[in-house]
Amino acid sequence: MAKQGVLYTKEDAIGIITLNRPEKLNALTHDMLHSLNSIIEDVKQDDKVRAVILTGVGRTFSAGTDISGAVPQAVEIEINLMKERISTEFRQSMWFFNSIPKPVICAINGAAVGIAAEFTLHCDVRIAAESARWGEVFVLRGMTPDTGAGTYLLPRIVGLAKACELVFSGDIIDAQEMLRIGLVSKVVPDAQLMSAARTMAKKLTRGAPLAVQMAKQLMYRGLEQTMEAHQEAARYCFQLSCRTEDVQEGIVSFFEKREPRWKGK
Repeated sequence: MAKQGVLYTKEDAIGIITLNRPEKLNALTHDMLHSLNSIIEDVKQDDKVRAVILTGVGRTFSAGTDISGAVPQAVEIEINLMKERISTEFRQSMWFFNSIPKPVICAINGAAVGIAAEFTLHCDVRIAAESARWGEVFVLRGMTPDTGAGTYLLPRIVGLAKACELVFSGDIIDAQEMLRIGLVSKVVPDAQLMSAARTMAKKLTRGAPLAVQMAKQLMYRGLEQTMEAHQEAARYCFQLSCRTEDVQEGIVSFFEKREPRWKGK
């Protein structure tokens, strides 16, 4: 399925979202954001999709927002995109991909800068090709990180001091530095990137779908909760998970020494 510069395909239980505008280094347009929103809503409703991979076509993950044309026009485009992203009619969350209640893996091929760097942070796990580059370059254009992921999620991923360095400087770092600071889980040769992402997706879908969904929700909500509120939510989710059919299957399959057959119920 192709939607305005974005491809969406399904392989078994994995949904693959691909930025598909290689002639413009996958620079994001207004229409592409709408397409992403539509695909994400489809993924959220599709119980057959257990995990998602986000990547790009060609030698670049994405050059960020398309700012082709005059500078005033470029600024107007960015402002309009921001208005769209904060509209509750368009997205309930400014963080596109962590609103998906399933594991989301970002396979970073080539450069990811600007909003594309933000997109990588919206994902749960990141894998980089050796050619990958990454940068929160907003301050070099007189802006702050547009979805807020660089100032909220990044410090929690790489630590406050390193996040400050990256955001304040606008530096673009390579794949090995991304691995060193914990921004990505692994670095692989370019030709092996999608294979590694698929392997990761299969690993992250071994567990019961509802348990994984609740665990993801607890992790992200826990970032803004007190310990007491988080413990209360965790107890509720634990008790709820213990009343599912899948928990019985998990116990039975353990004693029968076989792989569980999850129902998502």
